[in-house]
Amino acid sequence: MNIKSVFEYNIGDYADLVDPDLAENMARMYFHGLAGHDPENDDPLAVLIWELKSVEDELNTESEIKLIYAADNELLKDLFAEYEKDMGDEEVARSFFEIAGLDEEKKDAVSGLGFSLSNVESRELRVTMKEIKSLSIAKKKAPSYIKNIDSLSTKEYNQGMMNLLFRYRPGALEDITYLPIEWFENKISCCVRTDGKVNGFLLIHACPSGILTPVLFCAVGGDYRRNLLEMMEYSINQAAKVYPDDTVVMIRRRTKEISALTEKLFPGKKGERVTVGERMERGC
Repeated sequence: MNIKSVFEYNIGDYADLVDPDLAENMARMYFHGLAGHDPENDDPLAVLIWELKSVEDELNTESEIKLIYAADNELLKDLFAEYEKDMGDEEVARSFFEIAGLDEEKKDAVSGLGFSLSNVESRELRVTMKEIKSLSIAKKKAPSYIKNIDSLSTKEYNQGMMNLLFRYRPGALEDITYLPIEWFENKISCCVRTDGKVNGFLLIHACPSGILTPVLFCAVGGDYRRNLLEMMEYSINQAAKVYPDDTVVMIRRRTKEISALTEKLFPGKKGERVTVGERMERGC
């Protein structure tokens, strides 16, 4: 098997194996991949894609594996052998994944590679626009200081991002400061703007599949709790104007606060069952 690196420029070669929403992320700086190819006809036989996490913490850098695919378990073993070399080069302390639909054969294979496995509810909660429109806050109008992100210049956006992330980091994407404002859905993403300063963001990304994903939801200052609610009101009202009821919103419950909020808004709503796995990498 010939092993190649997967990048933004060649991700199209794996369109049959890689979901478009994941493929899009190969343009981002902390996403990496490996693929194993048939040495005779160059057909892809195995693919691993992962995202580096906590990269600023040299002792605790992690790798979240996003895709595990292999035509057979021997190919998977070979691909993970190459992956281990990359983890050594990046000084990664821990690898982990959360994947739905992993069959028993693949579970046995990754368990044999040193991953401890469990079956849990996904961190990702999927709700429809119809469910969101039914919330009581969907009927409230946000105040004038809640602005669409289109109202910001690039300089104002960057200053606002640095202001917020200096004081708030939990749950934020590793590369969020590198993502241009255009990466976010300008119809529904918004900010808190008072006294000429950005004190809050609700940034939402529209995936190629049409799924909407809140990416950053934070505010600072004495009125931050009220501002968070007001940004939700704004985004929900804007979304109700442009998206049909069957539009899916995927909320990733990265923190206890987000989990508590989703339970309050959508009581009893559960994520799908997934296989989670983790292992410490060599030398850690």
